[in-house]
Amino acid sequence: MKEYLKPVISLTLICLLTGLIISGVNLLTSARIDENLDAAERRAVSEVFGDDIVYTAIDEVPDNVNGIYKVSDNSGGLAGYCVSVSPNGFGGNIDMVVGIDPSGKIIGVAITALSETPGLGSRVADSEYLAGYSGLGGTPALGRDIDAISGATISSRSVLSGVNRALEAVRSAGLVTEEG
Repeated sequence: MKEYLKPVISLTLICLLTGLIISGVNLLTSARIDENLDAAERRAVSEVFGDDIVYTAIDEVPDNVNGIYKVSDNSGGLAGYCVSVSPNGFGGNIDMVVGIDPSGKIIGVAITALSETPGLGSRVADSEYLAGYSGLGGTPALGRDIDAISGATISSRSVLSGVNRALEAVRSAGLVTEEG
């Protein structure tokens, strides 16, 4: 019995120690990771709306979005809304922000993080591709309003899903005046 108990105790202690080390590293790095994510989101909002803006979080948001921000210009006028979403792509979540004007049209889309296949799915983050969403409203569809990237249909559908999720969020919250 003793010969079986010794390896069990050793493995239990190794697992316990490993768990404590991982918990400690998480405790030490989680605040910095959150700061980096917030900075990436701020850069994306500035990329969509420009630098001379002020944005504030809207408290109540649907479960399928990360956040909705009211964006104002320096004079206090409403520039629109920025919605943070994370649709599932081929390689994991695609973190993105979608800028929407007060009439429900897309101002711009910016990808903050993705893990899609380099050279294929990662092309959904190209500014030329994302520019195709500008001016769209309602419920855009692949093939009708925007084309999928060849070889990256899943990633293209994911970005479109995020855009439509953002448009629906501002409509359902009553933030835009029409459906675009």
